[in-house]
Amino acid sequence: MQKIKQDEKRVLVIGGGVGGIKAALDLSESRKQVLLIDSDYAIGGLMTQLDRTFPTNNCDLCTVSPHLSATTREKFLQISPMTELTSLSGEAGNFTATLNTAPRFIDIDKCTACGECLKKFPEAVRFTPGLDPRAPTCMRYPQATPYAYSIDMEKIDDVEALKAVCKAGAIVPDDSEQQIQVNVASVVLSVGAELFNPGVLDNFGGGKFDNVVPGLEYERIMSASGPFQGNLVRKSDQQRPKKVAWIQCVGSRGINRHDVSYCSSVCCMYALKEAMVTKERFGNDIETTIFFMDMRTFGKDYEPYYNRAKEDFGIRLIRCRPHSIIELPDKSLEITYAKEDLSLMEKEQFDMVVLSTGFRPSQKTIDLAGTLGIDLTEHNFAKSGTMDPVTTSKDGVYVCGVFESPKDIPETLVQASAAASMAGTAVPSGEWVEDLSLYPPQRDVEGEDTKIGVFVVDCDGEIGQSLDIDKILENAKTNPDVAVAEAFNLSCSFESMEKIEGLIKEQKLNRVVIGSGSPRIQEIMFQDMLRRAGLNPYLLELVNLRDQNAWAHNDAPAKSLEKAFQLVQSGISGVRKAKPLAENMLPTSQNALVVGGGVTGMTSALELADQGTLTYLVEKAPVLGGQALNLSQTIEGDDVAAFVKDLVNKVSAHENIKVFIDAVIAEHKGVPGKFTTGVKIGARTEQIDHGVTILATGATPNRPAMYGLGELDKVMTQLDLDAILENDESKIKAMGQLVMIQCAGSREADNPNCSRICCQAAVKNALRLLDVNPDLEIFVLYRDIRTYGFQEDYYKTARDKGVKFIRFDLEHRPVVREEAGKTIVRAHDFILGQDIEIEADCVALSTGLVANTETNKELCGLFNLPKTEDGFFLEDHVKLKPVDMALRGFFVAGTAHSPKVIRESITQAHAVAGRARTMLANKEITLGAAFATVDPVKCAVCLICVRACPYDVPFINTERHSEIDPAKCRGCGICVAECPAKAIQLRAWEDDQILAKLDGLFERV
Repeated sequence: MQKIKQDEKRVLVIGGGVGGIKAALDLSESRKQVLLIDSDYAIGGLMTQLDRTFPTNNCDLCTVSPHLSATTREKFLQISPMTELTSLSGEAGNFTATLNTAPRFIDIDKCTACGECLKKFPEAVRFTPGLDPRAPTCMRYPQATPYAYSIDMEKIDDVEALKAVCKAGAIVPDDSEQQIQVNVASVVLSVGAELFNPGVLDNFGGGKFDNVVPGLEYERIMSASGPFQGNLVRKSDQQRPKKVAWIQCVGSRGINRHDVSYCSSVCCMYALKEAMVTKERFGNDIETTIFFMDMRTFGKDYEPYYNRAKEDFGIRLIRCRPHSIIELPDKSLEITYAKEDLSLMEKEQFDMVVLSTGFRPSQKTIDLAGTLGIDLTEHNFAKSGTMDPVTTSKDGVYVCGVFESPKDIPETLVQASAAASMAGTAVPSGEWVEDLSLYPPQRDVEGEDTKIGVFVVDCDGEIGQSLDIDKILENAKTNPDVAVAEAFNLSCSFESMEKIEGLIKEQKLNRVVIGSGSPRIQEIMFQDMLRRAGLNPYLLELVNLRDQNAWAHNDAPAKSLEKAFQLVQSGISGVRKAKPLAENMLPTSQNALVVGGGVTGMTSALELADQGTLTYLVEKAPVLGGQALNLSQTIEGDDVAAFVKDLVNKVSAHENIKVFIDAVIAEHKGVPGKFTTGVKIGARTEQIDHGVTILATGATPNRPAMYGLGELDKVMTQLDLDAILENDESKIKAMGQLVMIQCAGSREADNPNCSRICCQAAVKNALRLLDVNPDLEIFVLYRDIRTYGFQEDYYKTARDKGVKFIRFDLEHRPVVREEAGKTIVRAHDFILGQDIEIEADCVALSTGLVANTETNKELCGLFNLPKTEDGFFLEDHVKLKPVDMALRGFFVAGTAHSPKVIRESITQAHAVAGRARTMLANKEITLGAAFATVDPVKCAVCLICVRACPYDVPFINTERHSEIDPAKCRGCGICVAECPAKAIQLRAWEDDQILAKLDGLFERV
């Protein structure tokens, strides 16, 4: 373990969950000194206990690992588990933090985590799985970070016996608590929250029923690394249940003694995920039922996930809040509930019940807030700025993740990047490190006999559940040049990677084939492993046995196994022809381009500029401000117009920001770290150089042709109503009845996603309307109310003030008509069991946002970027890389990413500025080795490659043959395919390699 340098100024990150790890990684990537502390024995937090994450339904923890070598991370990032902050004095930029580290009673430099002490003293030896952000991959079960155990010495009666059992001599019986003081420039608080313990609820068994489990316990039961090795069984009899039920909002959104009023934001999605994974594994053998009040699938692409659960997996959904659970003599469970359209109570038996519980701040984090001197909300979460959610009441202390408010993993990671970006401004970037020098010298394999290692690396059984891995390896061994063929359990575990490295060195392997998951996620990880083993990273073939086989053909195991044989054989044949390649390095531009001059674009540009980055801000409209110009207030009551005006003034006056208005992106070329973009302003085009690009082009208010919008005078959108509230209150005072219709144009076939902002917009305007006209009757017609997090408090206030919420479904849509000069809204009331008609003085449609289709299409074409089916920009990984795009050097923020409220857009703006700084901190960038080369002897100067290249890279040089600049080539291979003389080859994808793969694919057919 590293010794903490006390006099070195750094950022202190408190909390080693996924948010704290992400913040620490961003800071270390930006070459800023960071100390990560956690009170637990190992870092990793809640995410390491999850079986899968939605909406991908797989692990994906390895994607947390950044594009940074282990040693570089080690240089800037220090980790200290079992450490707590006891005091913080001083001021922002110059804090003194007092840290107490508890004794581990184990020398972690000597400990090999062999487990002998745990076997002999199971009650006293502690082991908590975790993640290692400094390793090239995350560290997961059965490993921990640090790679050592800890001991509760109070439970040891015979210290000498404990010492004797440890062959490494790692036991330190006289270890003691250590206290140090360190200089800290800023603090990132990422301490998370606890999950509510439903054991206090008598109506659900009071924690006494074996087969009633909280959601996290169900995750552990389902996990391959859990107590039952992934076998779903009841605790009472170890038998697989036939009927499983989930009960939502346990301890949340309630008024009872143990309830909290807010929504925990994640419970609906994790219940859907758990039910889907259960059905995926066991099919029709298990019936899954979810009891819910409102299904809150408000995240990006979460609504299609919800629809898939209903339509593809057959998950049964019952809208109600069950009253109680009774345990029957056979340990099965009886749930009593009442549906909204029936007045009678119903009873139904289940074999197992999962309670979906939400977040609660622990007393420990509340005390820590007192130590730091930051204010808390009424719910005991960290009080943050309403327009800037990562700032606390104390200057220099920032917050991210669940302790700021309940949220899921993508939002936690966005806040982590945002908090790291803001905290990092107080710490200078360290000296640049030449990453390539950190690896051992590459072995020269030329002239060696081919020795191939074939490794199938399964992740939590995702391959092994569908394919017989032993047979795959046996088949691979029939190749005479395959020297080693082995299987490993976890692709992201330190142990697996270390063993493969050892085999490469021990067996002197010079080619490696790995059967695993997606190369998009895992290729960098395994290439880094080859570098550490002394091999060139391009002597690797990755075979996608998971996505393209196990997942795709899990219903046809025999054919799937035969396909696996062919895929691995193709990989073996291809790797025989693999050649060591040198990667191309290029100096980076230190400038940034921000496309979009709304609140998001201006915020990110301002943060980059404040850190000395010359930033170009391009806005298509004649003024800055974007859609925020159409808003007057947030739901918290902030003055949006004043905020936007202040932001525009700061941006316009900043010496490091060059603003282009009435401007569009006209052309683009280059590679990540060194782009050249043409900006068209009127008749002229200005060329700008930049290393990173931030897309903050916003979204468009939806105006669907439904419910009479655009035809009936009294039908308008919430934005129209907002303008009336701001400019003409007399109209509001004259109204008697007003109807709001939710999901207008959202969650429909042509716009399948939830627009996220509509429910809070309706509640916000309803409360403002009642402030102006307390006698106004307001009816809100809704499908699901999605006031997630603390927005739930505003929803409750609206109900308390008399706003009437009436649910409808797609079979009972509201109908708006004009009759005798009156506007009538007909709706179906499920509770009354009949249609009702409301005479409305105003009908306000909650219409949400849609993608800026034309602009996004143009930019995706120019920048060669992907977008979602509904037209928003597509991030690299929906869960773990929420603001990075697939093409390195591009980032997306705000409503260009997906619909969101202003405070969330601002958070993403800070996050992309921080992520951009991680690239700009590097003076050079590695472009890889896959670029096209021309054989001048074969070149016929036909110009076909010049015309075919979408990036305008090939040109005819003075020697009269085509030439391709490696620094500009994107490695797409189009010129290779088009060249009639076969004069062009794409390195790492040359003809002999492709033909060899084809031979391997078909040679045994």
